[in-house]
Amino acid sequence: SFHKSRIQRKAMTITEVVETTIDDEYYVDEDGAAEGDGAAEGEGAADGEATELTSGHTVPKGVAVEELKNYRGHKKLRDECPPAVQELLTAKGLFDVYDKFVDTMASQKSTRGPLGKWRDAQFISVLDQFQDDFIDKGVKVCLCKRSSGKGTYRWLEFIDVEALEEPYVPQFDVSNFSGQLISTCYTKLEFPNGVAVEELKQWKGRKKLKEKIPIHLEKLLEKHDLMAEYDQMIDHVIESGVSTNMKNWETEKLKVILDQYKPMFASKGIDVYVSHKQEYISHGQYGGHYEYFRWIEYVDRAEQPNYQPQRNAEEKDEKCSIM
Repeated sequence: SFHKSRIQRKAMTITEVVETTIDDEYYVDEDGAAEGDGAAEGEGAADGEATELTSGHTVPKGVAVEELKNYRGHKKLRDECPPAVQELLTAKGLFDVYDKFVDTMASQKSTRGPLGKWRDAQFISVLDQFQDDFIDKGVKVCLCKRSSGKGTYRWLEFIDVEALEEPYVPQFDVSNFSGQLISTCYTKLEFPNGVAVEELKQWKGRKKLKEKIPIHLEKLLEKHDLMAEYDQMIDHVIESGVSTNMKNWETEKLKVILDQYKPMFASKGIDVYVSHKQEYISHGQYGGHYEYFRWIEYVDRAEQPNYQPQRNAEEKDEKCSIM
C-alpha cells in the first residue's frame, strides 16, 4: 500500500515500486474512439511563443512536438515529420539520429501490442538507445502521455535545452511517472516524480486522512522538514473542510484552508493545490448522479519547476447538483 499510520510513520521506512497500467484506453480521432482532439500535429514552439496543444497541455518556446497515433502509429512516425520538429533537427544536425530512431521504432514489433497499440515501456527502451546522441547536440526527447475523459494522448517532446527561457520539466513524461494514481470512474490520472498526492476519500474520508499518509508525501515532507506544518494543516482540514452535516468534503472550504498554509510550504519550496474532478454517472431512464473526487497535490518546485495540476480547483468549478 502507498499508505501507513501517521502515528507509526517516523519509526518505519518503506520502499515500494509500483508499476501502473491503463487497461482500457480510449483514443482520440481513431477507429472506435470518441470524437475529440489529439495532440496538435506539427505543433511546437521551437522558434516561437508557448504553444497550447489540443490535449490541453502547453509547451514553452524551445519545445517541438510530434503527435503519436496510438494505434498502428509506427508507419506515420517513420514516414512523417512535423515542420517544427524538422526545423529543430535541421538546426541541430540531428536528422540522421532521428531517422535511425524512427526506423528502429517502426521495425521492432515489440514496441507495439497485437492491435498495434504502443507499449510505453518498450517505446522508452528504444528511445533510450538514442537519447545520448540527441543530448550530445543539446536536445532531450521525451515520450509523453495524458489520459482524460476525452481519450488518451501520446506525443514526443523535442526539447532544445539552450532555447529554453526558464527551467522546464515535461510533466507528462512517461519515464518520470511516479506510480501514483487517482482513479475515477472514467479515467486514471498519473503523476510525476516531484509531486506527492493525497486523496480525500468520500467514504470515511476524515478518519482515513487522520490515520494514514501516502509514502510519496511522507518522503517529501521529511525531506523539506514540513511534517509539523502538514500535521497542523491536516487537523484543520479534518475539522473545517467538510459540509455542515460533516459527511462530505467541501471544495470551497478546502481552498480557504489551504490558502492559509500555502505560504508555510512555499517558503520551503513546496506548492500546495487542492484538486477535484466530478463525473456524471447515468442511471439511464432514471436520470443519474455526480461522483466527486478530491485530492491535495504537493509540488516540489526543485524537481517540477513548471508543473501545473490537471484539475486545479482554483480554475475548474465544481458542479453541486444531484440528478
